[in-house]
Amino acid sequence: MKQLEKPTDIASGADLAIAMGWTTDDIEGRRIVVGDRHIAVETARLEGEGAVMFSRVDKRATRQELDTVALYGYHSACPWGILADDEGVHVLSTRWLRDSDWYRLPLIQWDEITKSKELLEAFAPDGVRNSAPQRSLLALEEPTTFLQSVDDALVDRLDNWRERAVRYSRGAVTKVDEQLQTLYAQLFVLRTVEDRGLEDTIPSPLEACLGPENFDFARWNIIYERAKARIGSDLFEENVAIGIDPFILYGVIRDLYYPKKIPGRDVRYDFSWISADVLGLAYEKYLSTVLQPAPLPAQSELFLQPQRGVERLSVRKSAGAYYTPRFLTGYLAGSCVRRFYEKAAPEALPNVIDFSCGSGSFLVAAVDHLLGHLKKQDATRAWARELIEGGHIAGIDVDPKAVTAARLHVWQRLIEEQDALPLPNLSNVIRVGSGLDSSTWANLNKQYDIVLGNPPFLATSLVANREKLESEFETAKGRYDFSSLFVEQAIKVLREGGRIGLVIPNRLFLNKSAEPLRTLLSMRSDIDVIVDFGSTKVFDADAYVGCLIASKTDGHGKRNQPMRVIKVQSLEPDYMTAELFAAESRDVVLEGGTVKSYVARQPGTAPWSLMSVGEQRNRVAMDGASIRLDSIATVAQGIRTGANDLFILDVEEDDGTALARVRNGLGEGWFLERDLLEPLVFGSELQRFSRTFPVRKLLYPYRNNVALSETELKERYPRTYEYLVAYRDLLSSRSSLKGTGANYYELIRPRDERWMKCPKLLIRDLAPSTAFAVDERGTAFIVSGTAVVPADPELCLPLCAYLNSQVVNSMIKQQTPSFRGDFQKFEPGVLSAIPVLTPIADDEAVASQLRDLAVERMKYAEGSAEAFVAEERINSFIIELASSLGAELVL
Repeated sequence: MKQLEKPTDIASGADLAIAMGWTTDDIEGRRIVVGDRHIAVETARLEGEGAVMFSRVDKRATRQELDTVALYGYHSACPWGILADDEGVHVLSTRWLRDSDWYRLPLIQWDEITKSKELLEAFAPDGVRNSAPQRSLLALEEPTTFLQSVDDALVDRLDNWRERAVRYSRGAVTKVDEQLQTLYAQLFVLRTVEDRGLEDTIPSPLEACLGPENFDFARWNIIYERAKARIGSDLFEENVAIGIDPFILYGVIRDLYYPKKIPGRDVRYDFSWISADVLGLAYEKYLSTVLQPAPLPAQSELFLQPQRGVERLSVRKSAGAYYTPRFLTGYLAGSCVRRFYEKAAPEALPNVIDFSCGSGSFLVAAVDHLLGHLKKQDATRAWARELIEGGHIAGIDVDPKAVTAARLHVWQRLIEEQDALPLPNLSNVIRVGSGLDSSTWANLNKQYDIVLGNPPFLATSLVANREKLESEFETAKGRYDFSSLFVEQAIKVLREGGRIGLVIPNRLFLNKSAEPLRTLLSMRSDIDVIVDFGSTKVFDADAYVGCLIASKTDGHGKRNQPMRVIKVQSLEPDYMTAELFAAESRDVVLEGGTVKSYVARQPGTAPWSLMSVGEQRNRVAMDGASIRLDSIATVAQGIRTGANDLFILDVEEDDGTALARVRNGLGEGWFLERDLLEPLVFGSELQRFSRTFPVRKLLYPYRNNVALSETELKERYPRTYEYLVAYRDLLSSRSSLKGTGANYYELIRPRDERWMKCPKLLIRDLAPSTAFAVDERGTAFIVSGTAVVPADPELCLPLCAYLNSQVVNSMIKQQTPSFRGDFQKFEPGVLSAIPVLTPIADDEAVASQLRDLAVERMKYAEGSAEAFVAEERINSFIIELASSLGAELVL
């Protein structure tokens, strides 16, 4: 920043960027035209993502120059700009508007630079990475509104014309939609070729737009034929425009020239400024929905064209497929490419495939990273053409629309290279086919150096052709996830030593059903990096994900190589690529920060706790100082009835002796014998550090864990027998009861009332953290939850304090899968293995202190300041107790 105090040292945008902490490797230059002048704009990037534009102009920057720099930044998805002139420094945003104009601060005079040092430092690499520009500018002057991103703006306009085409179509709607998809792809390429000045013999598509009802098809045919001859590729195999209404063609083409709501007069889109990634994402978003048309209505007026109703449906979500954020494609592709060149010759060309390629974002990210490396070896060589024509970049997807999008995405990226035309034919390297069936891959069925992708996330029940898949894949066992098969297929097509970089559901790290996949990975790969996003939502869907980077092994060597674990605690998607690369290279411990990173041992087939080496040492020390919970308590799941509306009852009144009047979940009233009604709590009703007070009853036709016979029910409990017979058809229809041999009136999962009638702790199945309640009197039966029944009832309160502590919760969190809202699933298997510090069970003084701490905490409402202080005392007591036993615990 010292250099900024000497404006004579700032001769260019590069000088300005370097003065603010960026390096020459971070900067990518571009010259843009403003009137009759050219301005050099240097874009500083964080792992490929545009961060800040820097520029230097002579004299005083004009409004036109400032507006054009902002417009360039908007197109190139770079959010901030710093422009210096002879008088000072201008700070601007390309995403914000102020009173319908570009947002920018008043000029900072050169002699005022020192006073603005804190503001300008926000645009240094660390400041941008930590979102300092937003905070700094908002504190000075708020924007009036925000601009829609260029990809979303394009999608909105294209979707508008697509919807109109479907509404007014008299023919086959599917055909119209397919024609528009091809037209949009052709126009994206034509606009890019035009604005980059790659082929001056092709007229502008705008020349065919004479008026809304006057589209010049003859002129369009000339444009199309020249594009077919000069641009080449299989994109221009069909002239689809001839089947589309003139007013639709007119509107579509003009909307690809003239944006809406962008400041300035006569503003046009410049496709030479829009990256392949942005255009690829726009096309993917466009293809992510289909329009479901209603039948044409009867024509009521002679001269009015009838309109269809239109319903928008998501095709990606129904297939378990979602947009892969750019930061993930960039990180996984970049990491795998870097690892490839650690052992390969600098000019080697790896074989890269994504066989669930979607819109091709992983393929383009791989091309970006490969070209970045290869151009350093020889800047004059046509590397991009070699990669494509040599079959080194390959993609497969079962969805033809996705394949079209992927080809367009790659073409757009190739156009950015010198001597790009004619574009290559991609039909041999990006193909329609089943990613799980290599026999459909044709010439792509070979060994690969890098496999990338974000395979579909689908539960077993939604998987088609299950029998065939289960005969071909080791991981297709039990309740497998569809994505597991893609991981296995990646291992199959990978050469030994090759790398996979995949997005997968993070439930595969812990779920019991994913053990076949973990076995496969532990036997046939060395894991380099695991990224766990926990319950942080990466996609616009209820999908919780992780990333896996691993190398294929021969399956015989020792697995001593350490791996890196990155846990993402919050998401800053603008610059997450840089965050992930930084976390991959070093340990990161940021309390309340974005990521946590550490080294861990290679996992095995059991659920992956993903503990650091230090945490594992502490766990070993903890094991030596503790006993398992199930050695001092019974841990068992609660009851499932299979018909809660009939077995769970509200008591309206009773006679104090034999009968009670009850109402069931169907709203019907009955008199039943009180002897078969047991106090009941639902797991969802339980609160941490609370005592249970059952208010409902469970109809429980058992004695000593054995179902009463129908004869005994009829003779001793005639009212209950009458009730059960009345609902016999409903009770018998329970699918979970079929094939068990149980009577129609039995519960589908009864429990031994002997332990249910003991003092115990109760917890619901899903909760954000350990949330045990106390049933000190031993009266409550539980539905949809789990019970911990100490052999010594005096341990109920001490264990309530211990198990509800943040210390224990942090241990359990490493063993349980996460769900929406950061919920954890508390299964008996996980709870049984909780280590309990030995003195809690053996030392009455320790148990007494914990008992007192539990009683103190139970006085206060959940979430209150007093409850927080009481829990801090519990946590401190447990940490000190563990430390005295040689185990260092941390929260």
